[in-house]
Amino acid sequence: MEREDDVQLIRKVLSGDDAAFGILVEKYQKSVHDLIWRKIGDYHDAEDITQDAFLQAYKKLSTLKNPDQFAGWLYVIANRLCIDWMRKQKLIQQRKPAMQSLENTPVEEVEESSYTQHVLEQRVTERTEYHHVLVQRLLEKLPENERRVVTLYYLDEMSTKEIGKYLGVPVNTIASRLHRARKRLQTDQELLTQEFFGHSQLSDNLKENIMNQLERLRSTFDAFIEQVKSDPASRADILKEASNKIEDALKGEITPELVHLVVDDIYPYMGSLGMEKRVPLLRKYMDNAPDDTERYWSHKSLVNSLARLRRNREAIEEQTRLYRWAGKQSEKYVLRIISNPNTAGCWAAEGRIDDWFQLYNEVSERLEDPEVSQYSRCDFLQFGADILLKDDRLDAALLEIEKLERANGEPGWRSYFRFWLAVRENRLRVYSKQEDWDRFDQVWTDARTFIEGEVEKRNTRYPVNIYELVCAAHNVGCCLVWAKKYNEGKRLLQLAIDLGNYNDYNHFMLAVSIWASERDREKTLHHLKVAQDEYVVTSYNYLDGYYSSFLKTPEFADVKEDSEFLKVLGQK
Repeated sequence: MEREDDVQLIRKVLSGDDAAFGILVEKYQKSVHDLIWRKIGDYHDAEDITQDAFLQAYKKLSTLKNPDQFAGWLYVIANRLCIDWMRKQKLIQQRKPAMQSLENTPVEEVEESSYTQHVLEQRVTERTEYHHVLVQRLLEKLPENERRVVTLYYLDEMSTKEIGKYLGVPVNTIASRLHRARKRLQTDQELLTQEFFGHSQLSDNLKENIMNQLERLRSTFDAFIEQVKSDPASRADILKEASNKIEDALKGEITPELVHLVVDDIYPYMGSLGMEKRVPLLRKYMDNAPDDTERYWSHKSLVNSLARLRRNREAIEEQTRLYRWAGKQSEKYVLRIISNPNTAGCWAAEGRIDDWFQLYNEVSERLEDPEVSQYSRCDFLQFGADILLKDDRLDAALLEIEKLERANGEPGWRSYFRFWLAVRENRLRVYSKQEDWDRFDQVWTDARTFIEGEVEKRNTRYPVNIYELVCAAHNVGCCLVWAKKYNEGKRLLQLAIDLGNYNDYNHFMLAVSIWASERDREKTLHHLKVAQDEYVVTSYNYLDGYYSSFLKTPEFADVKEDSEFLKVLGQK
């Protein structure tokens, strides 16, 4: 039975068909039990926790926002139960009194202890099956963040994009963690196999010590971020302290694990200071990368860092160099290298946008290559349409949009909705620039029908994909504001927030629409402040928050020197 069947089964359960839930239990009970067993190390307790996990899932099924992602949701429930179980075990151990002498111990306790010991010995015996123990030990050697990703990816068969949604982590970071985990497991498997058969004795594991250091570094930086959230004014001092700790860590061996942690998870939160520090670290690592995958990652990260810092010429040079390297090494990298909005902006800033389009057209010849995946093809075409639109090459943008619509094909594959929505977004933007309001209204009606239909289903407790609904409300809402249809845009942007979208740009665009349509100072300032605070604390703060966007927004032309607005945006 395929994962897609889960949606139908869940609908039946919510309609009162308990037998359908039995099918879900039968489908997932083994994988959930295996997950829990590896987590807590006890076969029988894992059975009890598995039952509790399904009972909780049954009770909370109506709250599941994305029925097609039932497996990952069930794993989250099971993982929380495991954490609770381990906390209880720890408390029991902490509260256990000092060992009593046998003569002072009642006979009943001695007998109970003997029986308990016998049961424990039986359970240990049951867990000695080679395959399970080997997998368990291998997973134990991974840091928790990598272990979770490996489990979701291989056991629950979730994609990196799905895992990113569940864990709230960028897809690139998920891919990096998978890559690091694979290399670590590949290295450790032979040693562990020898250990199980008694052929060798593992000494203190140097790599394990390194990982422990990394986890301490990560924990320290997480604490810094929590301080920033509670006291934003202290951001500069706190990040300086964090920077000093990172510099100390980088004085030692530069391992892939350390580079990925610092580049992906720490430096981005340090604003332009972090971006500046990324550049020499990535250059150094790129020249000593252990394989092509790591070299590609480090070089692409270098290009992005230079672009974010607006070091345009360097970014163009490095992107061109990476493009030439990829053409010799692997075709799979080429489309991704060009599909980069930050670097396209560098070419435009240097007055070389025509050169960029020439490069884009050259790469477009690879679209017919059978080795190019449907996703890569669609992603490349969407990106091309975006850049053409920004450069006001509207007819050319429409051609790329038509190619994208054909490449997307029919519903049924995982990324269909993303590109379905992208086609409608870009058409709305093109038609509003062309002032072709008849075609604009046709596309707007199509998008509105989808959004209203999903809202109606949700209101009647019919399962809907909340993520897709939020994306549609936010993205189409922004298009409406850009087209100066403020009231319609305002309703959709507010809907996205009501559905749980905490995107800072959503609040900024809502502030624009409120000010343009109502001139409500209090509400406008509220949403501007939310946007600014969310951006500064949680985003990759390369620049100065929303102040520059505020200055460029025509709807705010009359308040660009207003002290209240400037204060909210962090300006004196």
